[in-house]
Amino acid sequence: MQTGLAGKVVVVTAATANIGRGIALAFAAEGARVVINGRDPVAGELVAKLAREQGAADVLWRPADMTVEDEVAGMVADTLAAFGQIDVLVNNVGGNVAVTPFASSTPQQWRADLELNLMTTFRCTHLVLPGMLERGSGRIINIGSTAGFIGDRYLAVYSAAKGAVHAFTRVLALELGETGITVNAIAPYGTRSDDPYSDMSSGSRLHPEHGVFARARAEDPERMLAIGRKTALPRNHARPPEIGAAAVYLASEAAAFVTGHTLQVDGGVSLV
Repeated sequence: MQTGLAGKVVVVTAATANIGRGIALAFAAEGARVVINGRDPVAGELVAKLAREQGAADVLWRPADMTVEDEVAGMVADTLAAFGQIDVLVNNVGGNVAVTPFASSTPQQWRADLELNLMTTFRCTHLVLPGMLERGSGRIINIGSTAGFIGDRYLAVYSAAKGAVHAFTRVLALELGETGITVNAIAPYGTRSDDPYSDMSSGSRLHPEHGVFARARAEDPERMLAIGRKTALPRNHARPPEIGAAAVYLASEAAAFVTGHTLQVDGGVSLV
C-alpha cells in the first residue's frame, strides 16, 4: 500500500514503550519524520535509534510531560522549529492511576486519571490544530481503548475517560470535516509485546516494579485476574506493531475518506 507518509512530520506522544513505541516505529518504516515524546530519556533515545534504523527520514526525541501545559507547548514549538509543520498527531498518552473499585477510589485519583487520559489529548490537539487549519490538511489519531466501549472492572474512571476520547474524536471530526483534517481513534485491547521487558520505560504501567499493574497485583492478585477478558482469537493480547499498522492506515492517503471512526484492534473481545 502506498501510504504517502514519506517525509511527513508525525508527532507520537508517550512513544517510549509499548503502543507508542510500536506506532513511532511503524511511521519510521514509512520514511516519516518522527517526533518521539516521553519522559524516560534512556527509553526515548533507544526508540529514536530504532526509528532511524527502521528508515525514518528524520527523528526528534523531545522529552515532555503531556500533563504540563508549558511542556506541551515547548514540545510543539520545538517540533515546528525543527520541521516547520506537523502533519500527523498521535495522542497516545494514557494509563491507569490505580486499580480499585470506584467506591474506594478518591477524587485525587479521578482527577489524575482524567488528566492523563483525556486532558492530555485536549491539550496537545488544541496546540497542534492551528497549524493544520492554516494549511488545510492534517491527521489526528487518538488512542482510546475497548474500555471506552465495554468498561473495565476496577477502572471506572479510566473507562469513562477513554469513552470521552471516543466522543471527542467524533465531534472534532464533524467540526473539522470541511477543513481537510481527519480525526480518528484506535481502541486497542490488552496490548503488550511478546517480550514486554524488551520495550519497557520507567513510567510504563507494565513496568514490573513501578507499574500500576505490578502494584495492584501485589496488593490483590484476585482483582487483577478479574480484569482480563478473553478474545475471539487464540491469543488474548494485541501486539504494538498491530496498533502501529492501524495508525499508519488512518494517517495514510488510503484513509482520506475515513473520519470520526474508532477502529477497534481488540481480537474480537466484544464478541465473547
